Amino acid sequence: MSWSYLRAQNRIASSIAATPQMRVELFEAEYLPRIREVRAKMGDAETPRVVRDLGPGDAVLTDTVQLYINVINYDAMRRDAGAETEASHARALSFLHLHYAALDRASDGVGAQRIDYHGPRMHAVVTIDHPQDSTNVREAVARALQLAQETIALSEAASRDILRGQTRPVFRIGIDIGRCVAIDSGRKDEREPLFIGGAANHAAKLAEGSSPGIYPSDRVRALFGLRQVGGIVAERVSKASEYEVASLGAGSVLDAERIERRADDLRTAMRTHRDATIGMAGFVFHHHRPPLRSIDYSRLSPSRSVRMPLVSIFADLDGYTAYVDAAMASGGTAEAVRDLHVIRGELNAVLQDDFDGRKVRFIGDCIHGLIAVGDDQRTDERTSVEKATACVGALRSSFDLCIEMLPTARRLGLAIGFEIGSTPISRIGIRGDRSVRVASSHATLASEECQAVCSGTETRIGDHAYTLASPDTRRLFPANGKSKNLNFDTVLLQSQPAAAAVEEADAPVAENRSYGGF
Repeated sequence: MSWSYLRAQNRIASSIAATPQMRVELFEAEYLPRIREVRAKMGDAETPRVVRDLGPGDAVLTDTVQLYINVINYDAMRRDAGAETEASHARALSFLHLHYAALDRASDGVGAQRIDYHGPRMHAVVTIDHPQDSTNVREAVARALQLAQETIALSEAASRDILRGQTRPVFRIGIDIGRCVAIDSGRKDEREPLFIGGAANHAAKLAEGSSPGIYPSDRVRALFGLRQVGGIVAERVSKASEYEVASLGAGSVLDAERIERRADDLRTAMRTHRDATIGMAGFVFHHHRPPLRSIDYSRLSPSRSVRMPLVSIFADLDGYTAYVDAAMASGGTAEAVRDLHVIRGELNAVLQDDFDGRKVRFIGDCIHGLIAVGDDQRTDERTSVEKATACVGALRSSFDLCIEMLPTARRLGLAIGFEIGSTPISRIGIRGDRSVRVASSHATLASEECQAVCSGTETRIGDHAYTLASPDTRRLFPANGKSKNLNFDTVLLQSQPAAAAVEEADAPVAENRSYGGF
């Protein structure tokens, strides 16, 4: 099966019709009282101050501290002498496996909620009680800073126990405060909580960069009476000093002795987790016979992981953060959340249903997916690139259809990047429903970087994928590997004009094509 205009149109229409009436609640005034009542009926008197297990029709507006913790030298960890190898991938995933488990435990200890992991980056939030009281906001920031400090304290143990001193993890931490909307579009066995809004996006940008340290936003600085530096560009080069970190930590919360005791507890937990889950054998890889859609994440583990050449695709909704911020301010949150559910659902359907790919996860308003063509022995890399090119064209065609059918979303764009390379795939961290799907390699990093340099109308192909692509496919990317408004029609008319079959239907002929061969 491949992409079809009519099938996509019908799929989107069905998705819009099936979207439940959105219930938008305020965290403090509406969500928590409802959850307390539900838990009381179940005989549970304790109500965790987190937002979890939301249905597809639920959205919660909550004031938060947004924290991103990024291992900025992780790329070096997964290389041996500059090259990725099976051994270097196993070593890097071993680090992530214990790193994820330790940070989950550290989050629990300070009342933070881990939202997601993306490669070496953790996203966590601390909800703020009664945000109109600045004391409560400062205490929430202090809890987030405690998690950051404990994370840094773990780096020595991670280096000694896992990396044998070869590379010490180096951390960069971004922190901001603000209102976000919490949603969850995952299934029961693959929860996908999201906290979307300007504060989350801002903290993520602060965590990007090559210099270690803690980088607070001006909003955080102002809350504690610290010098403001003047916006995101200055914030990204303004590491908090020891004095400023102490000020942000509200004094006793960041007591050095307490942090060291916690770090000792977490180091012990890391070693126990290592012995119970990966032991001396470490990660064991196998080739997965394409299509990748047949990967069952629930069956993956360190001892049963995939490693193979594949195409990594990132497709990011351009402008959605500004859209959702405006929606929260104007009372249009329900429409913004509905639009996100519909668009993400369609992008996922294109990837998995139309092109037999496999979604890794949604990362905020971005989808990360994988595609490969081959047999039970090897990946056909050239054909995989051709199929991925058709897929990214179809992603844009379906996105354009979504925008036509969702008038409130017409200011959004879609930025797409893709690259090919050997990539490990596994499920790591704490066992059970808190384990994390991971696909991490130079190809995944490069595909994300390709997406990041694109506007909402652009698609960029990675350098290695470009070298493997056919001459016809290369012509689709004339501007430094970029193509503007590259949709499915354009890909097929350029690379396989003879394969286009026009369906007989009422819609315009150019928009009714259903192409096979991919």
